[in-house]
Parts: sequence; C-alpha cells; structure tokens
Amino acid sequence: MYKLLALDMDGTLLNPDKMITTETRHSIQALMQAGVKVTIASGRFPASVWLHARAAGMNFPLIALNGAVTLDAETGNIFAGRPLHKADAFQLVQAVHGAGAYVHFYGYNKLFVQELNDMNTRWPLANVVVQPDKALTKENYKDQTALIRVEPVEKSMQYFIESTDEPLYKAAVICDDSDVLKRLYVELQSWGVFQLTRTGSRRFDVNAAGISKRVALEQLCREQDIVPSEVAAAGDYDNDIEMLRWAGLGIAMGNANEQVKEIARVVTGSNSEDGVAEAIHRYLLNRS
Repeated sequence: MYKLLALDMDGTLLNPDKMITTETRHSIQALMQAGVKVTIASGRFPASVWLHARAAGMNFPLIALNGAVTLDAETGNIFAGRPLHKADAFQLVQAVHGAGAYVHFYGYNKLFVQELNDMNTRWPLANVVVQPDKALTKENYKDQTALIRVEPVEKSMQYFIESTDEPLYKAAVICDDSDVLKRLYVELQSWGVFQLTRTGSRRFDVNAAGISKRVALEQLCREQDIVPSEVAAAGDYDNDIEMLRWAGLGIAMGNANEQVKEIARVVTGSNSEDGVAEAIHRYLLNRS
C-alpha cells in the first residue's frame, strides 16, 4: 500500500500547455480520498509549486528548487532551505561569464538577473496556474504573478553575490552553444561543490552539493514515518532520476528521457495523454 505520491511538474503533472487537466486533478483527488497523500517535487519556484499544489488540493509538504527548499502545502511558507555557499556562487559566476554564457539565481520567489530582458521578465507569468478560459496575460494572472519577483542586480552579478544577504537556492546556466554548455557542465561538476542537473537542451541547474529532490523527499518521509517502499514518484527528466530510483514505485512518463524510463519500474502515458491519471488508476488505485 502506497502512502505518498510525489509528482514532478513540467512534463509530468502539467500537460504540454502547462495545465493540470481535469482528469489529472480528479485522479489526484480520488487518490487523496483513498488515504494517499500527494505532493510536488519540482525545480520551480516555491510560489509556483504551492499555487499548483493548492489548485489540486494536495496535502503533504512540498519540494521546490530541485530540493533546496521544502514548504508548507497549506500556507506556502518555507520549512527548510539549503542555499548555495556564497564563495561557490561567486566562482560559478566567474566561470560562466568567462565562457560567454548566462547565469541567474533563484532566491525564495525572487529571480536575480543581470538585467531585465524579454526572457526573464516573463518568468512570473510562466509559473502561474494556467486556466483554460483565461488568456495568459499579466492582467489576468496578476494575483499570482505578484508572488514572484524578477530583480535586476546592482552593478555586476559578482558584486551582488558578495554584498547580498539573500539566500540563493539555485542557479540556472543558459547557453545556445551546446559545446560551451557541455564544457561548463564538466568543469563545474569537477569542483565537487555543486549538484548539477540538466533541465533542457540549452540549460542546466546548479544547486549546492547533496541537494536533490530525492534527498528532500527522503527527509520529509522520515519525518512522517513513511518508508521508501510506501512512496510512488513520477517524473520525466534528469532531475527526477534519483527520486524515481529511491521510491518504491518509480513511474516514468511516456514523454520521459530514455535514461528515466530505464531506471523506472513502470512507464505510463505521456503528459499529453493524462499519464499521471493513468498511473494513479492503474498502480495506486488498482483500477484498469
């Protein structure tokens, strides 16, 4: 009997239009009515994780920023956080800028950028709970976008790192040149102070060493007296692999990377086919 289901967001809980479908939401609610708790484990901002969990009525502490932050599902308040070390973040900026790539940093619901541009100014809007009957505009979602701020730093990013008291929980390194991105990944990994996860073809995330969705989920489960065999987890990308390998039931989405499918115990439908709902009914509620 499973006591907990942990869901990645992008590519898993959310369909390609970044929505929780009616079928998926109903299956989650049926699972909770059956006594199983449900949570989110995501690389997204805490506010985005909380908003989506609230929309589905989830009832277990949440995981954001790849495991660097855990938060209350009811209030959205932080339980615990493990930020990057300031000296490591400073060296990270030097290496990334030296390679001609871009980096920004995530605080608690704050995105710190070198300067505002078309990409980062839309970040809050990209984190809202999308409604099918509402166009994706700032005006329509201003109550949600107000929870996430994009802040340009003063002077340089190096100066910001040295002078800020803000905890920085994650960095994202972005580059259109795949060779440069690969070299940076290898170099930063060799330092031994970071946890790196590929999150797309042109970017990867950087957390402090030892930070992962699995580690955060394991800690929450320990606090709730839930053992790994009682946990099901679903995901689709590199930052889900350790969580799926640790869980009693690791579920790969049909749209998942091949390496995710290889380590998962089962493969469900894609996120465009309500794969989460399919997995809930087939493996957790035991309905065909």
